[in-house]
Amino acid sequence: MPQKHFRKNILAEPVPTYGYNQQKRDPYFIDPLSDPGFKRLFGAEQSKALAITFLNHVLQGKRQVTSLEFLKNEYPGETKEEGAAVIDMVCKDQNGAYFIVEMQRNRHRNFKERSLFYASRLITEQAPHGNRKEWGYALKDVYIIAVLENFTVQSDNTAQWLHDVALVNTATAKIFSERLHFTYIELPFFNKKEDQLENGLENWVYALKNLKRLKQIPTVFTEPDLIQFCQAARYINLTKEEKNMISAKTKARWDYYAAIGGAKDEGEEIGEARGEARGIYKKAVEMASRLKAEGFNIDKIAEYTGLSVNEVEDL
Repeated sequence: MPQKHFRKNILAEPVPTYGYNQQKRDPYFIDPLSDPGFKRLFGAEQSKALAITFLNHVLQGKRQVTSLEFLKNEYPGETKEEGAAVIDMVCKDQNGAYFIVEMQRNRHRNFKERSLFYASRLITEQAPHGNRKEWGYALKDVYIIAVLENFTVQSDNTAQWLHDVALVNTATAKIFSERLHFTYIELPFFNKKEDQLENGLENWVYALKNLKRLKQIPTVFTEPDLIQFCQAARYINLTKEEKNMISAKTKARWDYYAAIGGAKDEGEEIGEARGEARGIYKKAVEMASRLKAEGFNIDKIAEYTGLSVNEVEDL
């Protein structure tokens, strides 16, 4: 599904071999896993061809996507008390199948549960609203595709980076329902080098994980849409608005980690102070107990140790 005008504009400029602008120190490629990077490279109308190609590689023949419609990515709760679900990208293919694509950078303790929550929203959204004809639960397929940068969801201690999850009959291991699919791509376990890449999906995963650090497009990338993806990620091709957004996001991330670091330091200082205070209190109690056993006046013991009269009496 070529996007001729988009590709022509982006590919017009040759790719240099250096990684950074030497004057401004700008990155050569933006990070595809950042919010601005993801929106530009997958979530924009002009980049639908890239999203389609990526989805087809992830699906590995389970279905073939030929067209996409981007849908709303915020689903309000059923009640005022229930929070809204805000998703990176939601789309629907030519046969009505739904796709949720999530780029998750930071560790999320209940990410599997969140995946189920998001999937349930797309399932319940399929029910007719208002006075419409009978429905009969004719559900369309829902696919959850999550790229995890800094954590994993597995618990079996294997180093597998790709997880294809479905509803199965545990007795026969056969698929129970084709309507719900989960794919988790765990980047911490994807450690292949350029010369080890074996197929199109691995090429795309390598680009997602490493593009922000590369100085040029890898020579092993020969697929036109993947080359277009890399070209679209060039910092020099961004609009002023997109560059400002990346700058703002970067600053916000720095501020966040600075705040976390400050809170950690403060917590350590408080912990040390409390530990020291507990030690002093323990010594005061030991001294008060000894003095009390020796028959000293309780008021004097309280004065010497800094404990209250009641604390001394209770010893």
